[in-house]
Amino acid sequence: MMNKSSDSQIRTSSDADLAFAVVVLASFFATFSSMKAATPLEIILMIVLGTTYLTIGIYGFAFCAKSQNLLLSIGYFIVQILLGAWIVYLGRGAGFNAMVLLPLAGHAVILLPQRISYFAQFSILLAYVGAVYAFADNLQAVWEGLPIFFAGLVFIVVFTQMALNEEASRREVERLVGELTQANQQLRDYAAQIEDLAIIKERNRLAREIHDGLGHYLTSIHMQIKAANALMINDPQKSAEHLQKAISLTQEALSDVRQSVGTLRSQPYQDIPLEKIIPQLLESAKSFGIEPELQVIGVGRELNATTYWTLYRAVQEGISNACKHSKARNLSVCLDYSSPEWVVLTLQDDGVGVDELKEGFGLMGLRERVQIVGGYFQLLENPSKGFGFRIKVPA
Repeated sequence: MMNKSSDSQIRTSSDADLAFAVVVLASFFATFSSMKAATPLEIILMIVLGTTYLTIGIYGFAFCAKSQNLLLSIGYFIVQILLGAWIVYLGRGAGFNAMVLLPLAGHAVILLPQRISYFAQFSILLAYVGAVYAFADNLQAVWEGLPIFFAGLVFIVVFTQMALNEEASRREVERLVGELTQANQQLRDYAAQIEDLAIIKERNRLAREIHDGLGHYLTSIHMQIKAANALMINDPQKSAEHLQKAISLTQEALSDVRQSVGTLRSQPYQDIPLEKIIPQLLESAKSFGIEPELQVIGVGRELNATTYWTLYRAVQEGISNACKHSKARNLSVCLDYSSPEWVVLTLQDDGVGVDELKEGFGLMGLRERVQIVGGYFQLLENPSKGFGFRIKVPA
């Protein structure tokens, strides 16, 4: 295969073929108009050679440019240089018919690698010198026409190379424009995907906030009212206590809703440390006959808002599960600050446990919260020893 890439070549077209034909025909017209004496055989031979030279120059060049076969292209130039030299010899310099060789210089720049192209230009120059010397039989005639022919040869080579460079630049610009258009389309697609993911992420966050916050309080209020209703006749005083607790929980729920709205707006940092606010959450478990216990290991530290709310909602979810499902009597919460890089929250009850755990919205949302902050979530499943989980989040 040839060394020149198709991107650096000028594709043959009707304009290029027309230019080649014009140069060759102009050379022949100038030759016939200036010839003083020629036999009919020489005229016929020149017409045949010219027709062959023109046909090969148009169709042969197009075929070589398409195939990009180096040996085929070299064969093309051997045949064309020999035909051109013969035409120059038969024309005997009339009307400067040597310009019939000049289009081959442009073809060499297009079809051949650079080093071989130089050799082809030199061969064209030698063909001109040989043909002129053959019919003139003296060096004087060669030297008279050589500068003009050489100048024409150089002009064709330079002009063709400039055209090639311009064509390569144009194609490079088209390629870059195509890549840029594709990149812009990909960016638009990525932006749309990011927007969709952001919407889904925000929906999931809203769902977690509603479930973990308002859902927790609604569950507790429901159970308090249910207990009050059951004791209304037999123990009115105890029933009133449950109703009062339900009222207190509604106030806490309203406060939590306001806080959740605030977090949706700006995620403010919490001023109350977790080790002080968790006991307030555990108080709700006592109404269901559950004795809660909080253990703090290490010294508490400031946490970013996202980590803070992850641990806060985790305790809420654990309390809700213990009150609704576990029938537990004890609930232990351990907040471990001993690691400088992690905060570990372990929540465990002594209820009935589960034989087959199916994660609901609460545990699913809790797992998502932990993953968002780059933490780890582990279920502590044991049918005979209740239910719990352990959360490990970056400090």
